[in-house]
Amino acid sequence: MPANKNKLLRMGVIIEMMRKNSFPNFTRFTAEMRRRDPAGAYKLSERTFRRDINDLKVEYDAPIEYDDSERGFFLTNPDWVNEKLMVEPFEMKGVLLGQKVAEALMPEPLRSSINDAVRSLLTHNSAGFADRAELDMMQIINPMQLPLSPEVFRTVFKAWEQRQKLQLTYCSVKGPPKEMVFEPHVLAWQWGVWYLKGMLCGTPKHEYRTPYSTILAVHRIQQAEQLCSSFESDRQLLDTVKKGKLFEFSRYPEVRLQFLPKVAVQVRERFSSQPSCIQESPDGSLVVTVQDLAEYEAVDLVLWVRGDVKVLSPEPLRQEILRLAETMRQNQQ
Repeated sequence: MPANKNKLLRMGVIIEMMRKNSFPNFTRFTAEMRRRDPAGAYKLSERTFRRDINDLKVEYDAPIEYDDSERGFFLTNPDWVNEKLMVEPFEMKGVLLGQKVAEALMPEPLRSSINDAVRSLLTHNSAGFADRAELDMMQIINPMQLPLSPEVFRTVFKAWEQRQKLQLTYCSVKGPPKEMVFEPHVLAWQWGVWYLKGMLCGTPKHEYRTPYSTILAVHRIQQAEQLCSSFESDRQLLDTVKKGKLFEFSRYPEVRLQFLPKVAVQVRERFSSQPSCIQESPDGSLVVTVQDLAEYEAVDLVLWVRGDVKVLSPEPLRQEILRLAETMRQNQQ
């Protein structure tokens, strides 16, 4: 009997979670469904979840097993597919839009792999766009993308994917290249640059007694070799990145800036997602209060409006702006 649409949706989420190595169980699955629809009241019994898992195994031949250590289900063959579980048109639209983003951000060889996968899906599924839509007319510009060695990125990506250590030759901005052994916990893209955040374990000849966390720029890796030694993911490292703290920069607990009326429109646009941080003054100026801001971000915010702003607090930020202004004045003499 064909599954109804709600059941197919649930099965799709279960498969997606397994492909992401999220090891779905009843608790994790329901949490994921509620996350996708925060305004809804998603309810599902554990019996229904178990039945969905069983139907995937029996009706669709999904190679699903239970992992006791992870307390969840997984695919014993990550490449398993079943054409009965067709991709909906709206899902293909999301796939194609994701491909456009990947073309701008992903380096080779991952970019080609994504393009090949999308082409394969298109041979069996509708694109999901209107008949007259031209996807090439949408472009994502990423002028800051730095060149990466495809071989290095392939090795780095596989080690991150398989949670295995790397032996690297790394050339930092300071000093000659160094040999190191590194655990790639988090792969992150920021400001046009790919970074690895993980644990530095030592060198090929010396293992550190206490590994420490650090960040490496992937484009500065000259050589990379995947080692057989594996590691467990550090969720704390991931949590810091998710909070927008890839780098542990010094931060201001609170920043208050008064923008002049001439830049009020630009300021409202920039902070449109958090209008509560804006307070309008009788003279038309805007006082913006931002919590937990990195020092460099606060300086960039002041320079963004080319000086049409007054720093109300904190005092160290005001002094830093004065210092920068004096330095720039002296450099122009």
